[in-house]
Amino acid sequence: MKISAMVVGRNEGYKLKDCLESLSFCDEILYADLDSSDNSVEIASGFNCRIFNYKKFGPSCEYTQVDLIKVVKNDWVIMLDPDEVITENLRDEILSKLPVISQDDKIGDIYVPWQYYFGKKKLRGTVWGYKKEKGILINKNKYEILPITHYGRRVKEGYKSYHLKNTGFNLLNHYWMDDMKSFIEKHRKYLKDEGRDKYEKGDRISIFGIFGHIVYQFIRCFFITRGYKDGFTGFFLSLFWVWYTTNSNISLYLVTIKNKNEFSN
Repeated sequence: MKISAMVVGRNEGYKLKDCLESLSFCDEILYADLDSSDNSVEIASGFNCRIFNYKKFGPSCEYTQVDLIKVVKNDWVIMLDPDEVITENLRDEILSKLPVISQDDKIGDIYVPWQYYFGKKKLRGTVWGYKKEKGILINKNKYEILPITHYGRRVKEGYKSYHLKNTGFNLLNHYWMDDMKSFIEKHRKYLKDEGRDKYEKGDRISIFGIFGHIVYQFIRCFFITRGYKDGFTGFFLSLFWVWYTTNSNISLYLVTIKNKNEFSN
């Protein structure tokens, strides 16, 4: 069964090679470059990717994937970020199980076990590292991608997801953040549209909800999702998660108030 792949990147050539090598079993690879100044395009050319150059682009890959999904050749498509690598065990499982899974007309995407790394450290806990999975293999006819950061990808109504069981080897490795600076910058960028995107998704929050979430999100990240297993890294990420979710909720609250005032006027 033939599979297409889509990768969207910007200045991540130092990670892109491993990502594309792990996709070598795919029938075609589409690489969308978001105005990189490094050797990303050169690396993608070496893997015979179909290359799409974007000078103007949205705040996240969903905005670009909206275009790419329209031009892939095959029904089944893998979506990866440049810092993600499919292990050999996961590749073999995809190739062996997809022909069987695809016989179920109701399955629109397939979730795989997802292993986060912070620098060179494998995360055992936190909201990023505890029992994570990601829907990377989609059927383009049963799936929709919207230009919404973090919330723009989902199976269409009437379809369902299939989840591969984590064997400890069939992993999608996510080499997430290299240093503190890039980590903070990337999440500050996400926050610019987070409130609007959550509002459009239907989320709402009150001022009391914002304060209530502060304590809960630390408990969730450090205790419920076992951030304590990652020591100081887990403690720092738990504090960061509180900062991020609080700012996200404040942004959502401000968008809600703004729209409420505009509607009343």
